[in-house]
Amino acid sequence: MLAKEQYIGAAALLVIAVSAWVFVATRPQPQPAALQQTDRLRLDSLRADSIARVKAYRDSLREARWEQYKDSCKQADDARFAAWNAERKARYDSFFLADSLWRDSIGFIFPKHIKKDTVLDLNHCDTAELQFIRGIGRYTAQRIVDYREQLGGYYSPAQLSDEPFSRLRLDTLTAHFTADPGDIRTIDVNTTGADGLSRHPYLRFRQAKAIYQLRRKYVRLDSIGDLRRLEELDSTDLQRLQYYLRFD
Repeated sequence: MLAKEQYIGAAALLVIAVSAWVFVATRPQPQPAALQQTDRLRLDSLRADSIARVKAYRDSLREARWEQYKDSCKQADDARFAAWNAERKARYDSFFLADSLWRDSIGFIFPKHIKKDTVLDLNHCDTAELQFIRGIGRYTAQRIVDYREQLGGYYSPAQLSDEPFSRLRLDTLTAHFTADPGDIRTIDVNTTGADGLSRHPYLRFRQAKAIYQLRRKYVRLDSIGDLRRLEELDSTDLQRLQYYLRFD
């Protein structure tokens, strides 16, 4: 047990220690020496750079939000315009088809009205010239031109009996057309892939793939006769394709 005087002494020391700590903690610290001119300039530059970065980031966010808003508005406008344009095109196509079918029907109802002195080259005539012949309206004329582009050209007026022109009366129309096989745009079998061959109306993808595999097997094909090895092609197919395939 400590004596009373010892307790008083310990308490006095504790009070002195706490007072000293409070005095040191609350005493104002001496200010550091003034910074050098270069240090102040560096700090000012860092502060200005940080402010500029924050401002640029804020502006970029604002611009991104504005662009996103404009894109959303543009997409909505594009969707409305596409819907309106599709409706307008469907309505126009219906009128266009009705008018063309009416013109085409003249060839069925009044076959004698077809101009006897009109002869056109199927590989060079346009839609306006095709309509000079009674029985061919704008719709059929456009189909003839589009089919010519798909084929690469006509080798005979008899090709107007193909499926796209099943409504035409060839007995009265073929005499008004000529076709030169020399004007046909041919396809090189030895350099064209299966996809390119299958784009031709006279070749289905199964047949085009068979031709491509045969070429890979024999490295090179020399003539239309080499295709007789294929079961996918019959004599009718080969007779039609001989005008459109070349073997360079």
